Amino acid sequence: MAVRPAKTTARALDGRLAGAPPGWVNRFGGKLVLVLLDNKYTPSIKKGRSLWGLHDPLTYRPSDAEHTITVPKGFVTDLASIPRWAWTLVPPDGPWVKGAVIHDFLYATRGTGAWKRQPAGNTREAPYTRAEADWILRDALENRGVDVLRRNVIWLAVRLGGGRGWGHDDSRQPRQKPAAGRA
Repeated sequence: MAVRPAKTTARALDGRLAGAPPGWVNRFGGKLVLVLLDNKYTPSIKKGRSLWGLHDPLTYRPSDAEHTITVPKGFVTDLASIPRWAWTLVPPDGPWVKGAVIHDFLYATRGTGAWKRQPAGNTREAPYTRAEADWILRDALENRGVDVLRRNVIWLAVRLGGGRGWGHDDSRQPRQKPAAGRA
């Protein structure tokens, strides 16, 4: 007797969200495949957060735009930078992760999409402002089906506390101080 895969398996592979309303369009391109970065023995951690590298590029087309944002393979992210005390309401690995990766990329590049020696990461001519990057996060969360309460809590958190991260790239490792007695 042959075993048939469940119909939901095919739906899960086509990018649609379970229970998505008719006419819903997934504006993300590609699957989010992450690799936990490590130093051979332990995960790479920066400011108490594990660092992840994109295995494949991830694209997003904002709802009111004709341009596309592409996060390149190898980009380093800490996923959603949510304080540990808030994890019961908004854990760092929920349905908002794709939006968080797009947002981290816009923050790391100050909205330009220029990262290392990769081709431009967005097809828009002008760089995004920080406010636009935050709006794109909110838009992406809506596209992923995040409920309005969590969507607005996450958006408000990045508006209030995200200023320090604008222009900060997690792929840059902190400088190592030379050992005492070495030049």
